[in-house]
Amino acid sequence: MLSHIDALEAMRKPYFPSRLARAELCPTELPRHMPLLGEVREALNVCPQLAGATTPLHVLVDASCHRHVSPVAIAHSCTAELPAGSLVELMPGVRCSSPALLCVQMAPHLTASELTLLLSEMLGTYALSESSDRGMEKRKAPLLTRATLGAYLEKLGRFKGAAVVRDALGRVPERAASPMEAKLFIRATSRFASGGYRLGEVALNDSVRLEVLSGEVGELRVRKPDLLLLAPEGRAEAGSFRGVAFDYYGDWHTKPEQVKRDTDRANEFLAHDFKDYVLWKENYDDIDYMDGVMARARRDIGLPERKVSVRRAREERAARVALWKELEGIDGTHWSGF
Repeated sequence: MLSHIDALEAMRKPYFPSRLARAELCPTELPRHMPLLGEVREALNVCPQLAGATTPLHVLVDASCHRHVSPVAIAHSCTAELPAGSLVELMPGVRCSSPALLCVQMAPHLTASELTLLLSEMLGTYALSESSDRGMEKRKAPLLTRATLGAYLEKLGRFKGAAVVRDALGRVPERAASPMEAKLFIRATSRFASGGYRLGEVALNDSVRLEVLSGEVGELRVRKPDLLLLAPEGRAEAGSFRGVAFDYYGDWHTKPEQVKRDTDRANEFLAHDFKDYVLWKENYDDIDYMDGVMARARRDIGLPERKVSVRRAREERAARVALWKELEGIDGTHWSGF
């Protein structure tokens, strides 16, 4: 019964969504004994789903189990009765925590930012992968939605970590397509005192229908900016934009064919009164640059300019540096509590 970080690694494998689809039918009774050395070795040898796993494995056992120090397993006991959908069968005899249960199990061991990024991956369309050149693989659909996780938390009741996850859900983006999108969202929407820019209701990968500049009249194309911030109704200043977009560009955007597509996309946004800010890693890492972009973005959609004291401005800038540094230190494979 894999749990915690070993269950997370199983979830990042391409086969996992098909197993997750049958989670409601998976038995939720937990083992009453620690896994034996031979059992673990056999599972590692015969279970392709455990490829790359190393001992000791994090496992979940019933509270009645007599836990002890083991070279092959780190046991976590569970005192509550788990609701349906808590476990996923990887193969006969090998199960793991479901994505919803995993988030609750991990929550007490993580910082607030770590938990937000873990939830972003579960609610996103990417899976971290050390074997991929880009460090991740695309998912066809998220493993969880905010609604399904919220419903599971209701069924779970008073379970250690559940309240922390419930509180974090409101800060988590849905359908993030990469860790950098999630981190950009966190910085854009967090409170000023927490190191963010508090832009408000920022949409992530929402569809925008734009008329194709070179096409026939009325021909539309769907564009999905990483982040989109719409102007409030009745824009305060004449000439302000309908909205601003923020797009994080990785190295693959330097390919000639992609440069052409990106240029067409940017022109379509601008022609339809949307201003698209492109952010490369060097821009993202530059606090002064990000401050300038976010200040101009607010002005672009008619939001009032912020006026704060010198002392508060200094404190908020220090918070922005601290948040950027904290997020940069989270790689999704190493966690502070393990």
